[in-house]
Amino acid sequence: MNLERLDSSQQFNLATRLDTYKVDALASILSQACYKEPNITYLIPDVEARRILRPWLFVSVIRAGQLYGEITQIEDGRGAAVWISPLYDVSLSQVVRAALRSMPFAVERRIARVCMKMAATVQDVRRRLAPIPHWYLIALGAESRREKAIGERLIEPVLLRADSAGTPCYLETFTEEGLRFYESYGFRIAGAGRIPGGGPNFWALMRAPGEFGKWRCLLKSVP
Repeated sequence: MNLERLDSSQQFNLATRLDTYKVDALASILSQACYKEPNITYLIPDVEARRILRPWLFVSVIRAGQLYGEITQIEDGRGAAVWISPLYDVSLSQVVRAALRSMPFAVERRIARVCMKMAATVQDVRRRLAPIPHWYLIALGAESRREKAIGERLIEPVLLRADSAGTPCYLETFTEEGLRFYESYGFRIAGAGRIPGGGPNFWALMRAPGEFGKWRCLLKSVP
């Protein structure tokens, strides 16, 4: 596989004309699903501030997915997944910076600083562990990750595309529940760390091409 990655550092622009209703709806799904995730509560510990700010963070994530990747969702609003394509070199720091700039109100300086620090830490790990083109699962939110049918419908389309093209996949998770969920789809721990300054632990996961096909064969073999 030989993919030429495009540098999107000068292209990432939240002013791009998009369907505002669709963006807001998808951001709401992710915002509600990730409300108590350790990384979100660390970034915005105040409950009221989190209620106001987190949808804006996910609007930026959704727009990045629309511009530079793939978004899958459940029609009845029970879940959504946002991927960055291997063709684009989009960093989490870019997404967070764009979100902070787009907010129509002043963000507390401490929150902005912590957001950028966490994004930079996670991105540095990704650069080291996944230097070749890959699908990057930047966000997944579902009503319940325990429902296999929801999880499969959200991530199967991109996993199958990755298998077909021989492309690896990458993601980070901040919970042990997320770790178990993604491992069941062929992801394996490539590294682990902790956000500096008392932040949460996280795991970096990689998935080699072909793992999803193995997983499906295994399910079919279970009586």
